[in-house]
Amino acid sequence: MRQKIDYGIDLGTTNSAIARMEDGEAVIIKSDDNQMDTTSSIVSFNKKQTIFVGLSAKNALEREAASNFRNRKQIEPNGYQEFKRTMGTDHQYASSNMHRTYSSEELSAEVLKKLKGYIRDEEIISAVITVPAMFRQSQLDATQRAAELAGFNYCELLQEPIAASIAYGMKANNANGYWLVFDFGGGTFDAALMHVEEGIMKVVDTEGDNHLGGKNLDNAIVDQLLIPELEKQCELNDTLENGSTKKLLQDALKKYAEEAKITLSSKEKWGHFLEDLGEDDDGEEIQADLDISLEQYEKVCVPIFQRAIDIVKNVLSRNNLSGQDLESLILVGGPTFQQTLRRMLKEQITEKIDTSIDPMTAVAKGAALFASTKDIPRELQKRDSSKAQLSLKYPETTVETQENLGIRIDREQSTANLPATFTLEIIRGDSGWSSGKVLVEGDVEIIELMLNEGKTNQFNIKLSGPDGSNIPCEPNSITIIQGMKIANATLPYHVGIEVYDTVDNKQGVYPLSGLEKNKTLPAKGKGSFKTMKDIRPGLKEDQILIPIYELSRGNDGSRAILNTFFGKFAITGQDISAFLPAGSDVEVTLNIDASRRGKLSVYLPALDESFDVVIETTIEKDIKKEELQKEIVVAKSTAQRLANEGSSEAEKQLVQLDEAEQVLNERGHERSSKEEVKAKLQDSLIELDKQEAEGEWPKVKQELQEALNDLIMQNKRYGNAQTNRIVEESEEHVRQVIAARDIQSAKKLTDQLSSMAFELQGQDISFWVGAVYYLDECFEDIKWTNRSEAYRGVQNLKQLLNMNPNKDRLEQAVWEVVQLMSPESKAAMQNVNSDLLRR
Repeated sequence: MRQKIDYGIDLGTTNSAIARMEDGEAVIIKSDDNQMDTTSSIVSFNKKQTIFVGLSAKNALEREAASNFRNRKQIEPNGYQEFKRTMGTDHQYASSNMHRTYSSEELSAEVLKKLKGYIRDEEIISAVITVPAMFRQSQLDATQRAAELAGFNYCELLQEPIAASIAYGMKANNANGYWLVFDFGGGTFDAALMHVEEGIMKVVDTEGDNHLGGKNLDNAIVDQLLIPELEKQCELNDTLENGSTKKLLQDALKKYAEEAKITLSSKEKWGHFLEDLGEDDDGEEIQADLDISLEQYEKVCVPIFQRAIDIVKNVLSRNNLSGQDLESLILVGGPTFQQTLRRMLKEQITEKIDTSIDPMTAVAKGAALFASTKDIPRELQKRDSSKAQLSLKYPETTVETQENLGIRIDREQSTANLPATFTLEIIRGDSGWSSGKVLVEGDVEIIELMLNEGKTNQFNIKLSGPDGSNIPCEPNSITIIQGMKIANATLPYHVGIEVYDTVDNKQGVYPLSGLEKNKTLPAKGKGSFKTMKDIRPGLKEDQILIPIYELSRGNDGSRAILNTFFGKFAITGQDISAFLPAGSDVEVTLNIDASRRGKLSVYLPALDESFDVVIETTIEKDIKKEELQKEIVVAKSTAQRLANEGSSEAEKQLVQLDEAEQVLNERGHERSSKEEVKAKLQDSLIELDKQEAEGEWPKVKQELQEALNDLIMQNKRYGNAQTNRIVEESEEHVRQVIAARDIQSAKKLTDQLSSMAFELQGQDISFWVGAVYYLDECFEDIKWTNRSEAYRGVQNLKQLLNMNPNKDRLEQAVWEVVQLMSPESKAAMQNVNSDLLRR
């Protein structure tokens, strides 16, 4: 029975693969269908309700697509592909043969079962399954559910670029420096910047697009090359004007797009005589010569590849690097075989493209290597208690050539009649090194191991009694990877909560300190906040709401709707034991583990009460095509207005919105395409929000300048040598902020300057006299924490004025009343959700 997971699975959009550790090597387990390294991620059901996965399902799907178009009849399908693109959503795939619907994770589970079925010599209960680095939390949760449905008792998730870098690291020789993993798969794209020093790997930065991959190439070939060519040779106007029949044609042509894409990865031309799609709109048999040249192919596909390359450029740029700084660019995914893409990468990024690992199997092999370093939870291990049970301690990966192995005989876990002493021998798998026979007394021993450099080292453990008889033991072997320390996964997004910010005076999502993008996992985020209203014990309607989001761009204070929902937690009056007044402290801690599962802890110091909760799974709801179209129209209107005002960035967003609209028009019937459009729209709205905010600059700049002028004036009247220096520093700070056109910094600096001017003004008793008049005249407009006490306080202030008080006494009296003002009154006037916390 294995104690390490040892199995790695690349659960891909188009193809999947499984690898396991055998004698210290990661070995791909070939498919049943045709002994291929990969299995098509396709599922189909026949009328006998038999489930097919892989090549047979692919053939059935293509036959079904051709038949549906010939009959011009859209029946409920029984074959499915690219369902990874809808992981974490509520999309359902209907099957007429099975008389039910399937979720994306249920179909993914069938692929996982197929891969498990290739293993016949042992039962698999655990695996490392890879996921795109930029997968959202809902997609990760769906992958975990798929593993459970497939019968895995334990599953760890690993980011695909890290898996690929592990596989590459075992092949590379002294490749120190920066690596970039270019993972262009069937449905997703990831770019991961890695740094390696003496074998120690670290993820520096990640970026990607969950809606960019080989499917985009297929769609472009179908919509922009094959259909226009068919239109020239056949009558298809009616077919193409009807959304349903157009979809049938698109589905039927997909297989030819894939063939063309594969052929043009290495050749100059692809051709096919089409004759199996039935009749055209005039009743004539569809017969067409389809020819695509490399030049035609590149015209429609280069923009898709360019999107990925631009992401790489952005990653390098924000880390102050260029392609020349890369030691290696590692290709992962089927589309990276494309000659067009490789040429573009050499021209725009670097000549150092590494092809030493197979782009189709690198992820699965890397996952298996990673799995060899991870224990199966002890409660899931099926150990044979009749054997001597060993507890072992050693590093699974190392950059050293000598490491210690700690061994303890665990007598309590063994039913065998074990002797008082043992003889132990550790033998390296290549038989090139042995520890020799070592006497073990007291059931504990430490052995120094000698490792082969740059290899996966397997060591066999032999235990014998005083008489030399062999004593079976578990585990009886270990594996140590020499030459690298595997990188931990990182956060691909900032993670934060929606709160009301009293400095920025707005409601939005702000990152938690410690959960910024690229933080190494596991990670912990913390924040201290305050309640915005009273929470009365026993009342369900009184609540503290803590919504958690993954920030799309990391923009502090961005609207919640422009970020991705992670989960939420609410504390109601029914959960607390005593009254919690507005303004009470709330301490929030969010722990995120290596698989990006979140656990939230909330502490209320005033009540000394804590709340712990595992963040519940979220599922993305569907959005109608018509709703997306309306939002695009509104966004384009905003972009056009900003472009007319001279914003070049708004002009770029107009182009992106046009592209999103084109995808929606051509593929709006597909859930995955709607998700792609939604993501593009979200990015554009974030950027347009930013551009609109920058439109505030003249007003913000004026307010900042006025605050500085007021401070200078008050300093002349009431200042001293110390305040003179502070004002000089403030003038320099203002110049820097104005030069940077930083709106948020300008607003905060304006508040700081106003506060300093306020303190200087406070040295004049007339200021405090004016404050009394203000509190009296605006009493009804101010929200008070204790209205009756505040009223008495204001009346006392008016009486105090008649007593001709000194400044200090009047100032103290005014502050006593000011303390009764609620900081939430401003928030309430701005229609902020007072269930949220504030900071």
